[in-house]
Amino acid sequence: MRIKTIIFFSFAYFLGSASYASDIYENFQNANDLILSEKFTEAKKILLKIKESKPDNYQVINNLAYIEAKQGDIDKAIKILRRSISKDKDIDIIYKNLTNLYAFQANILYEEALSIKDTNNNEVILSLANNLDLDSSENSSVTETNISKLAEPIQNNIQIEDVENFIYEWASFWQNKNYQEYFNCYADQYFPKNFKSRNAWMSDRKEKIQNKKNIEIKISNTEVFGFNNKVALISFTQAYNSDSFSDVVKKHALISLVNDTLKITGEYILK
Repeated sequence: MRIKTIIFFSFAYFLGSASYASDIYENFQNANDLILSEKFTEAKKILLKIKESKPDNYQVINNLAYIEAKQGDIDKAIKILRRSISKDKDIDIIYKNLTNLYAFQANILYEEALSIKDTNNNEVILSLANNLDLDSSENSSVTETNISKLAEPIQNNIQIEDVENFIYEWASFWQNKNYQEYFNCYADQYFPKNFKSRNAWMSDRKEKIQNKKNIEIKISNTEVFGFNNKVALISFTQAYNSDSFSDVVKKHALISLVNDTLKITGEYILK
């Protein structure tokens, strides 16, 4: 009788667990449907309820950050994503969204500096996690990052001095017309949105640099912020002098670790 009782309760527990997991999957999909319908308040309530039992699930966390960003709270979205970075594995969607959020922040600063009011371009591009993996976070170690310490390196993958030195090298390549190394400083997929392709941008840049007899680039006032082990945002003053033109601008550059090499993945000028 005792054995039958144990078997019964074990079977009941199994059914209950299966039903519970099924409910979570269904609720997650319902939340996604609400997000796509821009019913963010209702979706957030569902995701927060799921998060109570699955506090480290990065898909739930990602989609909560997605909601905050879509509602205009970029800082909160970044804070949510940074707290979910795992030590054990790369979470592509988290890093992709962080990169886009940092880039969006820099672009907003750029537009505000120029008093640009282009609502068509004022939309942050983010990825929504579509499928819930309940096992994805069970064995992963999640770090809690203090948002007030964004300038501190994590896991020693990127160091502040490396980012600063990288910008000085980039400027040196530009100044010395070392085109190959200059273009190598940028990610393979990078080109400004006002160009149709990377080749078109590279051709334009090379022509403009070649037309200058002498170029002098001075970098100062560097500050690294929005920093983690995969991406950093650096602010600096750039003084440019050539035989036909000179100016001083403040710049933001988004620096990402791509295949263990620092690359520029975003570049923004603040006049």
